[in-house]
Amino acid sequence: MKKIKLNENEKNSTSNEEYVLDPTEKYVIDIEEEMDFQMATMMSFQIMGPPPALKNYHAWLYENGFNVESPNPTNEVVSHYYGIKPLWKTEYSQGIVVKSENCSDYFIIMECSIKNKGYKHTQVILTIGGCM
Repeated sequence: MKKIKLNENEKNSTSNEEYVLDPTEKYVIDIEEEMDFQMATMMSFQIMGPPPALKNYHAWLYENGFNVESPNPTNEVVSHYYGIKPLWKTEYSQGIVVKSENCSDYFIIMECSIKNKGYKHTQVILTIGGCM
C-alpha cells in the first residue's frame, strides 16, 4: 500500500498526462490531513460550479443502483475495485477507490482530467464521510 496526500501528485505531472493516480495501485490516505483542502474544493464547487466530471460519478451511482440525490455507496461494493481498476474512466474523470490509513473505510476519489478547466488533475473525495 502506498500512502498519498491528494493533490500533491499534481506537481509532478505534466499537462499532457491524462491522470496522475493509477487505479491499480493500492493507495491509503489520512482523512484528517485531507479535510481542509477537500472542504475548500467543495466550497469552490458552490462558487464556480462543479466540474463537468461530476456527471461521471452520478452516472456510476445510477448504473450501480445507488441513490444519486443522496449518494450511498457501500464499502462492500467499492472494496472490489480497490487497487484493481477504476470505478469509471472517461475523458473528463476517473473514479478510484482509496482506503483510510486509520480504519477500514474506503473513499471514492474523482480525479479530473485536463478537460476540466479550473479543476484539471484535481482529486476530490466524493464520499467525504467514507462509504457505508
